[in-house]
Amino acid sequence: MWTVEGLHGAALVTVDGSVAVDVAGGPATSETRFPIASLGKQFAAVAALLLAERGTLKLDQPVSHWLPGSPARWREITLHHLLTHTSGMSHWQDVPGFGVAETIAIEQRVPLLTHAEPLSRPGVRWCYSSPGYLLVAHIVERAAGQEYGSFLAEHLFAPAGLGSTTTGRPDGAGSARGHRAGEPLPDAVLPPLPGTSDVWSTVGDLARWTGALHTGAVLGWESHMVLTGPLAPTGEEPAPGRSFAGAYYGYGLYIGTVGGHRAYFHPGDIPGFVTFGAWLPDRRAGIVVLADDETADVHTLVRQLLSAAGLS
Repeated sequence: MWTVEGLHGAALVTVDGSVAVDVAGGPATSETRFPIASLGKQFAAVAALLLAERGTLKLDQPVSHWLPGSPARWREITLHHLLTHTSGMSHWQDVPGFGVAETIAIEQRVPLLTHAEPLSRPGVRWCYSSPGYLLVAHIVERAAGQEYGSFLAEHLFAPAGLGSTTTGRPDGAGSARGHRAGEPLPDAVLPPLPGTSDVWSTVGDLARWTGALHTGAVLGWESHMVLTGPLAPTGEEPAPGRSFAGAYYGYGLYIGTVGGHRAYFHPGDIPGFVTFGAWLPDRRAGIVVLADDETADVHTLVRQLLSAAGLS
């Protein structure tokens, strides 16, 4: 029987396509649906790459092509810059008037981003920017002629067999409730922010997705090389007490190490929740952690999972 101390949620580890660890704690089970927070950025990145494969958009095209009336400085920003967090755009706190918790449409949010002062010229420095991924989702909508969530459902979720994955909170029972230090948070879930924190899923679906994505079932090989390429240095280095570190960023994924193994991964957090997903290519292993308590120590959880799966 697997035991992971401190897990308030669910976790799954696969090795060579077989389940190595499947564990849940608190009220959650392996079937519970969680908001996956920034793990959702990889879905936005894959959507953009699929459209690029089909010739519907170009990764090196200025975003102003898809966003008429945008500021002149956006003519230097490409989709590649947005996907690698090198656009010069900042994070939510630096966008005037942008209430992350407000329920408004993406079309109303995008104009607010034009008022944020850039941190640098595009391509000059790396700075994590969820607003940049909101723009990615909007461009996917424009290029596909289809609502973002509908595009993901049709072209990503369904082909990969993700029957428990949605954009926006799923209807009915079986959805996780956020906590802080064990206490429920009544309004923990943020409104859906396409491209950044709008996807809900289970550990099983995410493990299935991770395996498919990194074994050639979702993207062509060249697109996968871009997705997982060390495209932008983040300046992050391994540190005591941390089980993972991403020295580079690709498209929607950090490139670095998890437990000393070469890995493609992403952490995530929103009020009430902490998430983590990784693929260890040399071991053909996937790790998924979905915790419904924002105080969860994901580094400790990952170390325990690696040990339980014989990967430490």
